[in-house]
Amino acid sequence: MAVEREVRWSDEALAQVDDIKDFIRSQWSEYEVGLFLDLLQEFQRLVMQYPNGYQRSNIYQGCRRAVIHPNVSVVYKVNGMVIDVVTVYDNRSARS
Repeated sequence: MAVEREVRWSDEALAQVDDIKDFIRSQWSEYEVGLFLDLLQEFQRLVMQYPNGYQRSNIYQGCRRAVIHPNVSVVYKVNGMVIDVVTVYDNRSARS
């Protein structure tokens, strides 16, 4: 039986997720918030299976960047069997 990788979300990443959820909720509805959470869940499932499957980040040294939606990216670092999610950000911002 294969050992499953662990995904750990930093405080910054969780705060960014909350900010994005609040923004989506203010502009649209709970349904769209659910779609966003589904994207995060799908990212987590895929990154556990293919930790090096996303491109290397040009901004965050030693990290990878997963574009989970045209407007949202997840930055993470692979540390053996642990995947540390560093941050989540809006691709339209200056950091992209």
